[in-house]
Amino acid sequence: MWPILFRIGDFEVGTFGLMVAIGFFAGYATAVSRAIRAGYPEEKISNMLILCLVMGVLGAKILHVIVYFNESTLSELVFSRRGLVFYGGLIGGVLTGWWIVWRNGWNPAEVADLLAPSVALGEFFGRIGCLLNGCCFGKICSNPLGIRFPRIEYKGELIGSDPFYHQLVHGLIPLDAAQSLPVYPTQAFSSLAALATFLFLVYVLFPRRSFKGQVALTYLILYSVCRFLIEVFRDDPRGSWFPGLSTSQGISVGVLIAAIGMWIYLKRQDHAARKDGAPQAQP
Repeated sequence: MWPILFRIGDFEVGTFGLMVAIGFFAGYATAVSRAIRAGYPEEKISNMLILCLVMGVLGAKILHVIVYFNESTLSELVFSRRGLVFYGGLIGGVLTGWWIVWRNGWNPAEVADLLAPSVALGEFFGRIGCLLNGCCFGKICSNPLGIRFPRIEYKGELIGSDPFYHQLVHGLIPLDAAQSLPVYPTQAFSSLAALATFLFLVYVLFPRRSFKGQVALTYLILYSVCRFLIEVFRDDPRGSWFPGLSTSQGISVGVLIAAIGMWIYLKRQDHAARKDGAPQAQP
């Protein structure tokens, strides 16, 4: 891991923030490119994406505060640079985008299809940042997949890494340990799943979609299923929904049900439009 890119005095520039920024610009560039090819005005699409980013970060921070409200002070939760929850960002960005699409009179399903793959691409880079930062870590494992995280000290004070500190607090490693016990690389699981989703949506599904909204709904279905499964292997504190489920698993179930319901609705609408001789959805 490599959590700090460089320091200037006590000011730190972290690799997590850098990778999140790279993810945004990669997602931004691919989304704008597809939107322009589909005939949408570049300026309006660009402004929408920037506003979605701002509200997405705000949503990610708000959900972080809600999930960890009883585990830290409010000021630490709000002003920590590390406190972002992906589902909160997704919800904040989607709601903002929906409002802008409605104001411009665009087809929300079509715009969602154009933008959804870029969300997966952004997550690919963001989860690499998680791996470099040491957050979102997995449970202890004894198979070859396991990776170890180092003991990190700064100015003589033990500050991490997160897996090391977590295992130390729970008495799983001695105080003088140099590194953590091997854990599942859940950050890499998430990153690879996001990349595979992006490639599938762009190069396989989008050219063959049968109705508007199919690409975006497929993204939500794939993400919710992958997230639910990967959460099984995670060990960092993530809040609880019901006994045995993390907050993200609970949200994943809700997103999956909503996406399937919307899939049925849009598919029926498309079938009715075809039956009535209305123009069919084109990629």
